[in-house]
Amino acid sequence: MLRRILNVAWKDMLHLWHNRLLLVLVIFGATSEMLLIGWATGADIDGLRMVVVDNDNTPTSQALIDALDDTATLKFKDEVSDVFKEHNSRGDALDDIFTGGNYVFSPDPVLLVEIPQGFEAGLTAIQQPEVRLTLNGANSLPSTTARRAAEATITQFGAVIVSQHMAQQNGTLVPTSQQVVSELENMQPGITVRYNEKLDRAHYTAPSESAFILYIMTIMTAALLLSREREYGTFEQLLVMPMRPLEIIAGKSLPAVFVGYANFVLLLGVMNVVFGIPVQGSLPLLLVLAVGYLFVELGRGFMVAMISRTQNQALLIVMLMAFVDITFSGYAVPVESMPGIMQTVANFFPIRHWMIILRGILQKDVGLSVLWPQIVWLGVLGLIINSVTLWFFRRSLGEQR
Repeated sequence: MLRRILNVAWKDMLHLWHNRLLLVLVIFGATSEMLLIGWATGADIDGLRMVVVDNDNTPTSQALIDALDDTATLKFKDEVSDVFKEHNSRGDALDDIFTGGNYVFSPDPVLLVEIPQGFEAGLTAIQQPEVRLTLNGANSLPSTTARRAAEATITQFGAVIVSQHMAQQNGTLVPTSQQVVSELENMQPGITVRYNEKLDRAHYTAPSESAFILYIMTIMTAALLLSREREYGTFEQLLVMPMRPLEIIAGKSLPAVFVGYANFVLLLGVMNVVFGIPVQGSLPLLLVLAVGYLFVELGRGFMVAMISRTQNQALLIVMLMAFVDITFSGYAVPVESMPGIMQTVANFFPIRHWMIILRGILQKDVGLSVLWPQIVWLGVLGLIINSVTLWFFRRSLGEQR
């Protein structure tokens, strides 16, 4: 039995070896994707373009603009008071400001800051003049980041100016800007960050991406290996071989397991060496659970192959499945923010539980005492999926014979 299984596996490994383009994609595609996504998403959101309408034109208003420009997040682009004079309505002026850029060489601004007339006089009179912020909502994430940076800077700037004028009115020692900023920082709540002290986004995106790559490589390889037999007409040769359906499935599984597992180990090394993401928990436990997850997804891959007549059909179905899986995995959208019924549905997607396991072991050093619900879910889902796949395969063999 073992020899027959290994013969089937060796035949598929030879097919993979002779398809050099697919071999290169399998080996280097996953690593390249991990590096590109990790580097692209790991950097802070800095240098967001900001435009200003200064209706006050005083040293204090200019000092506020300089303070905003001095932040790493915002970058002063232009003073756009003339744009409002050229248009009869505010909406037309805003459309001109936020859509007049070249997307390649001069991206649209993210933030418009409008400083009101009498800004300096209001601060001098210990008042709080309203600085108006208009955000480019078409870019929600950069706009949210720009809003936080602008609000913090404007609040801090106003506190410095007001405190200095209050000291002058009371005849006390006028504090410097550094002293006021220091006092404001002392008033902030104490913040402690666990598991990702620098809040590096690569520590979130890289493990999530590795989980998705393991999923897509495994299910795609399994689907293509079996659908290839059907497309090339060699599936009938499997039917006449003295092998049971379980042996055929096992033989087809080994190359897919090898490809998926090799990529996963390689990606763990890339995360550690390139992005500095160590395995905080038990590495042996993670590697063992990865094998279990692979066999869960293998069943889905073979199911796709059974309903496909060609490799292109199988690839298309896998891509459609991937869109749904990534949504319910918690990678693109937090599952906790979904409606209750959708959170329940998410539990029936294996990648959801694998994502929790991977992040938990990598970042939080958790073990079986915490992860056992996800392991049970994967076990139950794997049993159901593979049982249905084996039944479907046996039925297909019966029809062919």
